[in-house]
Amino acid sequence: MIKKVLLILTLVSIASIVALTLTVVDSAEVDAEKTAEKVKISDKPSIVTLATVMKSFRDALSEELLADASFPLGHKEMYSWSNLPPSQGQDRGGIEFSKLSEKQSSLFYKVLDAFLSDEGYMKVSLITTRSETDIEKIGHDFWQRRPYFIVLFGNPETDGAWGFQLDGHHLSLNFLVHGDEVLIVPSHLGTQPATINGNAVLGKERSNALALLNSLDEEQKKKAIQTGRRGLKVGPGSTTDPHLNYDYSHFKGTGIKASEMNDTQKDNLRELIKTYVYNLEAEFADVWMKDIESDIDDTYFVWIGGTTENDSIYYRVFNPAVWIEFNDEGRGTNHIHTIIRSPNGNDYGIFALNRGPRTLAEHYAMAAHHNISHPYFDYTTE
Repeated sequence: MIKKVLLILTLVSIASIVALTLTVVDSAEVDAEKTAEKVKISDKPSIVTLATVMKSFRDALSEELLADASFPLGHKEMYSWSNLPPSQGQDRGGIEFSKLSEKQSSLFYKVLDAFLSDEGYMKVSLITTRSETDIEKIGHDFWQRRPYFIVLFGNPETDGAWGFQLDGHHLSLNFLVHGDEVLIVPSHLGTQPATINGNAVLGKERSNALALLNSLDEEQKKKAIQTGRRGLKVGPGSTTDPHLNYDYSHFKGTGIKASEMNDTQKDNLRELIKTYVYNLEAEFADVWMKDIESDIDDTYFVWIGGTTENDSIYYRVFNPAVWIEFNDEGRGTNHIHTIIRSPNGNDYGIFALNRGPRTLAEHYAMAAHHNISHPYFDYTTE
């Protein structure tokens, strides 16, 4: 018995030491870890449509561009993105917008159009084509026009799970198709200026939040309105996303809880959430919204800042299935950042790809650990 205990302790100690040097996996390691089990390719019409438009885009790329853009699912590029301009030295993978021909660019926007709702497509189109116009005039070399990169994961012709990332300043979208499911988290949308071509790019994100806040009575506002520094708490990535598998539990209990709201206030809360969720095409957003709705009473709403239309504000919505943050970066700057994530583990489709333990110590401590389908150790431990 003593020998057995010593053996277990030794394994855990070794695993703990090794875990200190773990880094995000590269493509070779991902390929080595993949099991024989594969996700079945969906024959659902809407998924077939997504696969078809993606195939058209892939077919239009040269062999060189396709190779530059392509990575296997689970590769570190899935978790690598930043809202900083490329001139800041961020090492972005994939292919840059400037490398695309007019035809290739048009086909990629058709991919976005298929995944996004009309409202979502309008926001993304304005951000990627016009949002840098004003700040580019300040310093062309620093800001760089249309600084966006496309990364492809998996292949819709051969894989039931595949996706892509659009990464750049003021926009980072992470899409995953897994069987019949479609995810778009995490997603970062920002803009400067706030209004482009007469369109308030993130106008509903602000107005719907104000509608919810203004529907609260004074006692409820005392719970919702908090003090402290504005700024995204679980925000954009910085090369490798620092909030991968983030523990949101310490945010519970802060703000006004939906269970304390009346029916009208809850409807306002739903409308605010839908402003973000329904950037995704409605069929797929409906599935996500159903998951959110199942725990709607367990949703917290927090507000920091002024309470009028022109004030600099921050707010967040925290539900077991969705995390939303909005931050106006400063009064009069028209500089807005937002983030949307899935606290229940669906960021980057982790439900499909990363069900393994976080460290080797946990790996050896788990019973029947060899039965885990995808034990990717894509964490840097401290």
